[in-house]
Amino acid sequence: MTDDAIDIRYRPASGPPRKVSFRPRPDGWLRVTLEWTGCIWRETGCEPVDDVDLECVDGVAICR
Repeated sequence: MTDDAIDIRYRPASGPPRKVSFRPRPDGWLRVTLEWTGCIWRETGCEPVDDVDLECVDGVAICR
């Protein structure tokens, strides 16, 4: 994880662990998807996004 990034890791029912990382940029965020190879996290895709909202059971935390 980079400084100020938001990472969500998960393990699908089949296949290797995966991670979605939201990395801050001056003009918004970069959403990066990664897959664990057994040695390193391999990037599988990315796209710029404008806003990231983290929804919680007790409300929404807005990340800006």
